[in-house]
Amino acid sequence: MEEKFVWLTNHGQRIAGMLHIPEGRGPYPAVLMLHGFTGNRIEAHFLFVKMARRLASAGYLAMRFDFRGSGESEGAFKDVTLPAELDDARTVLAWLRKQPQVAPNQITLLGISMGGAIAAALAGSDPSIAGLILWSAAADPEELFTMKRKFADKIPPPLGVQPDGTFDIGGTLIGQGYVATISEVKPLESVRKFSGPVLILHGTRDASVPPNHADRYLQAIGEQQATRYWIESAGHTYSAHLWEKAVFQHTISWLQKHNPPHKV
Repeated sequence: MEEKFVWLTNHGQRIAGMLHIPEGRGPYPAVLMLHGFTGNRIEAHFLFVKMARRLASAGYLAMRFDFRGSGESEGAFKDVTLPAELDDARTVLAWLRKQPQVAPNQITLLGISMGGAIAAALAGSDPSIAGLILWSAAADPEELFTMKRKFADKIPPPLGVQPDGTFDIGGTLIGQGYVATISEVKPLESVRKFSGPVLILHGTRDASVPPNHADRYLQAIGEQQATRYWIESAGHTYSAHLWEKAVFQHTISWLQKHNPPHKV
């Protein structure tokens, strides 16, 4: 397996990415991984790194990247919006399709948390996507954000809402642009247009994105097209070895069934 760091550019700002390339001859089916809100391409307890390496070992080219304003990509987080993240995902997807190691019609999107909402929105607008994997995915970003905003409004200064209209959630400043544009990304509406297979994984004790969001995705997509597994007792990022192992196993098994690598 080869691991290769790359810089991409969108709207004059650099996007940091990491490719995990399998051994053998390509082109390979690929998995584009979208991290969560305030996250990065590594994710909690190295979740995305470990998943990407397992994917490469199974014959899939994996790509992790930081949205602009997150991780090592350029831009400030207070300028992040969901439409901008969707635009970043489209840009990276277009670049990935052009790589000689990638089978362009065998690209699966994998998104966690708000990255799952972006993945669902992108899949619904791009008929060439081969599959969609949703980990702890937000089905209604505006609803979730409203809950967090109510919490921030109760925090006394200098925390919480700032004089410039940004507000602090856990040390991260959220900008007014995020609030103004959040309703523009509607993953449930978009994903109904997607005709490919979908895998939904969700922890039964997820306190950040309630498990009913998985139910809403399943209802929107339909049980003939989507497969849902509950990760019993797991929280939002599957932060225990057994939960992580279950997520990886379900993901690899589902991919091998729906988008298997070529045998060379």
